[in-house]
Amino acid sequence: MLLLTTLASMLFTSYLMRFPLDKLRMPRLLAPLLVGFIFQLLPFTSSLRDVVMGEAFQLLAQLGITFLLFLIGLQLDAEKLRSLSGEIAALSILNLAFSSVLGCLILQVFGYSLLISILVSSALATVAETTIAPILDELGVIRTKMANLIVGSGILDDVAEVMVAFSASVVVGATEYTVNPAFLALGFLTLVVLALAFSRLVIPVVTRFNKEPSDTAFFLLAVSSALMFTAVSQRFGLGVLLGAILSGFTFQKLKHKDSNESDGFVSLRTITYGFLGPIFFFGIGLSVNLSSFIQAFQLTLLLLGANFLGKFSAVLLVGRKARLDHRTMIVIGLGLSTKFSMGIIPIQIFYSAKVIDQQLFSAFVAVSTITTMIIPFTLAYIINRWKQTMG
Repeated sequence: MLLLTTLASMLFTSYLMRFPLDKLRMPRLLAPLLVGFIFQLLPFTSSLRDVVMGEAFQLLAQLGITFLLFLIGLQLDAEKLRSLSGEIAALSILNLAFSSVLGCLILQVFGYSLLISILVSSALATVAETTIAPILDELGVIRTKMANLIVGSGILDDVAEVMVAFSASVVVGATEYTVNPAFLALGFLTLVVLALAFSRLVIPVVTRFNKEPSDTAFFLLAVSSALMFTAVSQRFGLGVLLGAILSGFTFQKLKHKDSNESDGFVSLRTITYGFLGPIFFFGIGLSVNLSSFIQAFQLTLLLLGANFLGKFSAVLLVGRKARLDHRTMIVIGLGLSTKFSMGIIPIQIFYSAKVIDQQLFSAFVAVSTITTMIIPFTLAYIINRWKQTMG
């Protein structure tokens, strides 16, 4: 009863919020994110949080981000990704290096040990591409060079997120979070084999016996492949992003040239962006901690500065070599600066084990909160203004 009431209220309020957002040319997925922020101010917030943390809501949110990322993978330009592989690798490595070093120095000044400073700053350096990628898609720029650099870096970034979580679990001895590196490697290999089997066996068989899949068949194949790849990815501790995007990327071979206009594709996109996706973004909005900024004001500002300085330094170096214009570099820098990703996992492990104090935990959450509240809206605004001049 409470879950249905919450969903109904969130969806209806998001519908109303879309009118001012449309006038501002903002992505409609920002509506449920805003609603989540607003609902925190209501007197019954604790009941809403209980709903959001419930198994049913989490399942719907998981389906939301799975299908959002699948649709993004379905539209990524394979040739462009291959041509940008060097820039993507350099951007990901430099981003993690600069942000981690700056964050580590700040935490050392505040008296934290070297090991904790390295792990926490590395977790803070990671990117919340699951929040940014759907917004880039809704803005119609997901196939551009800048979007490929953001999403591609985010995919490589996930490896670092998993390894930091693994290191944190080893430090505190929390076996429930421990992942064997060989197990991770097996997971990557399994996903590669699954992608090859799908593209070289499943798709040829489907196209041979069903040369023109109906809209319903397209929908069923898309949903089943997205769930299958994501389930494998999660089973090996690799998270949602890698499996979901890879499934969409592999599924491109089954698309008809006009599949973007087919009822099957439209139905999947409508359900994702009109129902499941908003649930995911509402959960993010309601989960951010608005009070954490006050609890660790100075450390939050310094870590926030290190986050932006590290990201934009990496983008500047790679962007100059890749001959990107300054507007494109600003967008990429902002896109890489959003937090609220898997990086929160090692911080929760440390905090639960009392390895870090309330100040550091609050500062980390505050940085994640501030970037989540500000960057998606800022990014949407400047992309709308500069869209015609960026690559």
